[in-house]
Amino acid sequence: MKQKFIQYITEHDLFAPGEHLVVGVSGGADSVCLLKLLHEIRGEWQLTLSVVHINHGIRSREAEADACYVRELAERWELPFYLIERDVPALAKEHGQTEEEAGRELRYRELENIRNQQHADWIAVAHHQEDQAETVLFQALRGSGMRGLAGMAPKTGYVLRPLLDMTRTEIESYLQREHILYRNDSTNEDTAYTRNYIRKELFPLLEQRLNRQAVRHLAEMAGDARQWRDYVERQAAPVAGRIIRQGKSGRLVLNLHELLQQEAVIQDEIIRIFLRQKIRGAKDITRTHYRQIRELFSKDTGKRLHLPDGVVIERRYNELYLYRDDGGERTEFSLVCAVPSVNIVEMDGGSSSFTLTVKERDDLPQQIPQKDYTKWFDYDKILNGLVLRTPKEGDYFIMDKAGHRKKLNRYYIDRKIPLQERERQLVLAEGNKVLWAIPGRMSEDCKVTESTKHILVVTRERIHHERRNQGID
Repeated sequence: MKQKFIQYITEHDLFAPGEHLVVGVSGGADSVCLLKLLHEIRGEWQLTLSVVHINHGIRSREAEADACYVRELAERWELPFYLIERDVPALAKEHGQTEEEAGRELRYRELENIRNQQHADWIAVAHHQEDQAETVLFQALRGSGMRGLAGMAPKTGYVLRPLLDMTRTEIESYLQREHILYRNDSTNEDTAYTRNYIRKELFPLLEQRLNRQAVRHLAEMAGDARQWRDYVERQAAPVAGRIIRQGKSGRLVLNLHELLQQEAVIQDEIIRIFLRQKIRGAKDITRTHYRQIRELFSKDTGKRLHLPDGVVIERRYNELYLYRDDGGERTEFSLVCAVPSVNIVEMDGGSSSFTLTVKERDDLPQQIPQKDYTKWFDYDKILNGLVLRTPKEGDYFIMDKAGHRKKLNRYYIDRKIPLQERERQLVLAEGNKVLWAIPGRMSEDCKVTESTKHILVVTRERIHHERRNQGID
C-alpha cells in the first residue's frame, strides 16, 4: 500500500520532499488512511503535516466524538491539530444551497484559510476511486459534457488527491492490517443525499446487473477524459488569447469570425474561457446555454442572451460582447462649455480634458491638422452655446455644403458602434446639431474654409491620475 501510494505521488508529481501539507481529516476510513500513509513517509520525505477537522454542525454528539478522535490521532502522531466548527445547515439555507454543496464549499474554504495561515504548500484530501466514479456518474446524469466526465484531477490548484487510484476495499484492508480504528459517519447511510444514493443504490445495481468492474471503469474513464480535456485546453488557449480582447467599460470582446474558423470542440473551449472570465459559477453553464450561444452566431446584431450570475452575452456585428447587466441604466453626461475654457469629463473610469480656445486664422498653420485629439471649427458659424454631452434622440450632422442631414444614430450604425457603446459616446453639439462626434466625424457646415476669420480650436487630452490620491502636507 505504501509503495502504491508513493508511486502515485511520484507519477503525478503531487508534492516534493520537504514540503508542508494541510490534511483534511474527517475521522472516516478514507481520511484516516491518508493521514496514516503521509505519517509513514513523513520522516523519509521530511514532510510537515497539519491536521484539520471540520465539524459541520449536523450530528451533534456524534460529530463531537469524531473531532475528539481526530484530535487524539494528531496528538499520537505529534501533529498540530486545527478544529473548525461551523453551522452548515444555516449556511446552506442562507445561500440557497443543499447541505452537500454548502459543506463542500466550506471545507475547501477553511482548508485554504489554514494553508495560508500556516504558509503551507498543499492541501491533501482523501478522495478515492469510488468517489471518482460517483463524480463521473453524477456529472453524466446531470447532462455534463466531456469536461464533467473528467472527474477530479490528482492535483487541482493547491488541492492534492493522493488516494484517487485506491479502492475503498484497499483502504479498509490497510487500516485493518495496521490495527487503526476509524469513525463511521451516520449521514453516509442517508440516501437522501445524492452521492450516497449513487454509492449505496446505483453502484451495487450496476455491478450486479452489468459489470462487476463498473466502478473501476467509470474512474478509468475519468482519466481518459482528462487527457482529452488537457489536450483541448492546450490547443484552445493560444487561439483564445489572440481573439479575446478587453473592451470598454470592463466588457470582453470575442472575434466571431476568427472563432468560426476553429473546429467545433475548440470553439466550445474558447467560449468556456470567454465565459469564465465573467461568470463565477462555471458549473451553472449548461449544454442549453452553449446551444443558445451558438444560435447567436446566426442572429442579427444586438441580440442578447442572459446567462447566470447576472452576465449578458450579445451579438454585435462580427463580435460577441460579454458584460454584467447594469439593469439598463444609461450613463448620461452634459456640460455647457464656455469659450475659452478647460473642461474635465469623467466617464467609464477615465478622465479627459477638453480645452476650447479661439484663434485668429493668421495665428494658426495654413494646413489643418488631421488629428483625433485636435479639431478646428469655423467659430463665426457657431451661433448658440456649445455642450459636451452624450448623444440624444434627434442628433444629426450636416453632411455637405447643400445642408443635407444624417442622423447621428445612422452614423454610429455605419461605424459598427454597438448600441451599449453609443450611449457612452461623447459629442460636441450646438442644440441637436453635432459639431463633432468625438473622436470621429465633424459637421460639414462648421469646417474651416478660406474665408474663415476666427477658429475654435478644441483639444482633447487624457488625464493620468498618478497624483490624484497623494495627500497634501
